[in-house]
Amino acid sequence: MSDRGDAGAAAIDGLHAAARNRQQAGASLQVGPMMPGVDPTTENPTQPPRVRWVPWVIGAALLAALVAVVSQLAEEREFAQLVESAQPAWLVVAAALQAATYIAQAEVFRAAMPMAAQRSLSRAWLYELSLAKLFLDQALPSAGVSSTAMIVKALESRRVSRSVAAACAMINIASYHAAYVVALFTALAITSMLRETSWVLVSLSTFFIVFAIAMSVGIIALAGRQARPESLVTRVPGLKGVVQMLERAEATLVHDPRVLRRATIWQLAIVLLDAATMWVCLRAIGADAPPDAVFASFMVASLVRTMGVVPGGLGTYEATSVFTLRLLGISVSAALSATLMFRGLSFWIPMLPGLWSSRRILRSVS
Repeated sequence: MSDRGDAGAAAIDGLHAAARNRQQAGASLQVGPMMPGVDPTTENPTQPPRVRWVPWVIGAALLAALVAVVSQLAEEREFAQLVESAQPAWLVVAAALQAATYIAQAEVFRAAMPMAAQRSLSRAWLYELSLAKLFLDQALPSAGVSSTAMIVKALESRRVSRSVAAACAMINIASYHAAYVVALFTALAITSMLRETSWVLVSLSTFFIVFAIAMSVGIIALAGRQARPESLVTRVPGLKGVVQMLERAEATLVHDPRVLRRATIWQLAIVLLDAATMWVCLRAIGADAPPDAVFASFMVASLVRTMGVVPGGLGTYEATSVFTLRLLGISVSAALSATLMFRGLSFWIPMLPGLWSSRRILRSVS
């Protein structure tokens, strides 16, 4: 299987080629990230491969260290018992739940577009776009915004107007953060009832919640508005493209509460499907845990993954997941096994179809 770091780099290089071709054709849209360091259209394509590998090496080292520590803590008989109590049929359910997350992401795109644009795009193509989007988001950790440029260019290649395409991308980001705030508040309430809340968790959650609310409100407030040429944000390379996209976004779509509500509900569905997958993975190895507690554990691990710098939270997600599941009374061997199964279904297995989809879409926009 190809390394996902190289795959993410290949997708970035494809975006550079697409951007150059569109500029030669007279296109003027410049797209940037929502936060520093995640601009897929302006990142240096000649960056040495060894530099691209560094985050992956760090993540792999963290994951290897976690597996080594758990192997030392757990006895061989614990893993043997897991094998004996395994129920492989549950893995089919887990795979189906993960497939449903891409359907939900496609529905986010549909919810963010007017009916005429929805009719012009097949659900199969939107499903493919979802694969490509989530692939780039995993390869380039950016709280769900690293694929923004690709979404806009892909929709434009399907004859969706630039204003609608930009609005769709903005609604996707705003609804993602809105859904995350709701899910994180729910997780904090659950951990509080379980008396497992710590000041570190509360601090991280508060920081992200403030950031997410500011992101969503800012997108909604600024959509369709022209920024002043002398404005400070227009002088920041990482923000200039964002401002341009917000200026071009169809304001009536971004400001429509029904559109935002539908998109946010589908984003929440993705979170619930992922958490349900984690619970099913525990069932697959014979471990039993309350669904609400598993949801809280999943959200805490996802928070660490989202705020980390390692691609896909490699190593950091697994360590946090094992730690929080252990607090629920699940053995470290079962927690590690379930976490690795979940990551296989949500992170590693979608790698190849995600790479294929991203390259196929990038070729269509070049």
